[in-house]
Amino acid sequence: PTLVLLAGMQRVSKDAIEAARLDGAGDYVLMTKIVWPLIAPSVTIVTILTFIGSFNWFEIPYVMAGLTGSPGGATDVLGLYFYRTAFGSTTTGIQDFGQGSALAVMMFIIVAGVTAIALRYLRRREIEL
Repeated sequence: PTLVLLAGMQRVSKDAIEAARLDGAGDYVLMTKIVWPLIAPSVTIVTILTFIGSFNWFEIPYVMAGLTGSPGGATDVLGLYFYRTAFGSTTTGIQDFGQGSALAVMMFIIVAGVTAIALRYLRRREIEL
């Protein structure tokens, strides 16, 4: 994310900032009216990819606690719960492919819905050069 945001900030034209300064724009106006709209595409991409990546977080809790989980479910995430439900935990050995598939579909619907809302909201804030 940092590299994408850095690339977005380097995309801001020095001429646009200089022209705004000559017109008497202060720091707040410069940031909200010039810089933010120019880096909005980068922020959009970083926001969406970070959100999608947070739903795919599986490996670290799995390595730390395995399928049995930790005390009190402290390391349970949605991906681990889906995997445990679909393929069975080591303690019970019960597999429920139907419920696991339903969890996967719901996970997809949540991610797709929030991504669509974020795209719609953040695209309104973008401008083209």
